[in-house]
Amino acid sequence: MTFGRACVLAAAGLMLAATAGSQTVLDTLFDKLRTATDPSAVQALEQGIWEQWTMVSDPAQRRLMMRGIAEMQQQELQSALATFTKLIDTAPELSEAWNKRATVYWLLGNFPASINDICETVKREPRHFGAYSGLGMIRAQMGEHARAAAAFELAKKWNPHIVGIDAEIERQKAEAGGQVSDDPLGCGQRTAGR
Repeated sequence: MTFGRACVLAAAGLMLAATAGSQTVLDTLFDKLRTATDPSAVQALEQGIWEQWTMVSDPAQRRLMMRGIAEMQQQELQSALATFTKLIDTAPELSEAWNKRATVYWLLGNFPASINDICETVKREPRHFGAYSGLGMIRAQMGEHARAAAAFELAKKWNPHIVGIDAEIERQKAEAGGQVSDDPLGCGQRTAGR
């Protein structure tokens, strides 16, 4: 068995762990992701992390999460917005509910609402490389290049395997012209998992 296949199988085993130990599972997945070199292992580890983030133990909350995801996939964005809002109202501790709603707001072109929800996401899960990547894209689109670079750097910190991340960080830093923000992410958090 090759090293890559062993990593994939190990990641698959971790994904099947009980939700009671989801924080331990996430810690293990992030540790392995940081040092993984095999592309198949990286992909499996990333998938495992996303599955842990979307895993909801409460059946009613799980149904809302799955319904919201399905509505997003079907481009029913207003319905998805309502579904994720209901999930957040029911379970505000779920970081992925905030992240999914942030994505819907982004798709609807509501950058301020998306940024707010991304900030709520990273308060609950400071390793959320997907949220940081999204924040970087929004900040770049808004011309806030120093904040975009800071967000992309955090995405890279937690997932060094994001395709093109190094070039994007350098591009945003160049666009920023040496500017640095007192609030790097614009979330009212100086460190936000840094």
